[in-house]
Amino acid sequence: MVNPNKRVKRPTGLGEVFKYQKDEDDNIFTLPIIPLLKDNYIYIYRSIQENNFYIREDETCFFFKEIVYENEVVGFATYRTSSFEENALVMQHIYVLPEFRGNHLLQEELDEATLLFESSIIIESPNRYIIESLLKHRLARVFDNRIVVSRIPFIVPLVNQEELNKGTYLEDYDLSKTNGRSKVSLIYDLELCAVVGLAQDDEDRDYTDDVKTDDIANYNNMSLAYKIDDEKFNCIEKRNNDSWIKEGTYYENVRKIVNDNDEIIQNWLSII
Repeated sequence: MVNPNKRVKRPTGLGEVFKYQKDEDDNIFTLPIIPLLKDNYIYIYRSIQENNFYIREDETCFFFKEIVYENEVVGFATYRTSSFEENALVMQHIYVLPEFRGNHLLQEELDEATLLFESSIIIESPNRYIIESLLKHRLARVFDNRIVVSRIPFIVPLVNQEELNKGTYLEDYDLSKTNGRSKVSLIYDLELCAVVGLAQDDEDRDYTDDVKTDDIANYNNMSLAYKIDDEKFNCIEKRNNDSWIKEGTYYENVRKIVNDNDEIIQNWLSII
């Protein structure tokens, strides 16, 4: 019997990459993430369960990439195509076994994926730990001790303001309600554990389901909270008691912080 705790070895130090398949009619068959983990990396799957790492049971990916450290597979990253940019891929998930974190593996994965796929990378619905790793590796900066600006874009599903007001968790939200609508942003609020999308026309309007697709860019939005972020950082209570939100000035204040630091941000983002 195979030892379920034995890690997969890669003597060359290089992780394998699994990709979607096409049939003779050009039908695309993506990779089911959970079954792939169960069948090939049961020790990683068990760690995911123990640490409440969220992956939908029916979720699939275009690419599944092993993360290798000292010739052992210690994690993985999954990617899908992007509807926002032709030459970009969306990193849906990245997971590293807890005992191997702190070894610059997120930064290495971003660099490797950019070169391997010849694409820029967008991170989907990052949790607070991803943001802290980006900050650690100088891929993001904090302004006013709260608002993060990232070199790596984030993409999040657009949800009705009512769901945000109710404190709905991302894990409990039916993503089919978004009709595939999403928004890209470089901004994250450390206090509320939220990706923040600002309206492009500088008007502070909350996003609702009746907004026309062509107008999405002109509405503010915030991402739903993860359960793990709420457990570790109490972000739902902070959202409920945030003075900016209570005063109705939240997006205005975030915009002011970004605008006040615009020259610094633009110079920093322009550094290769």
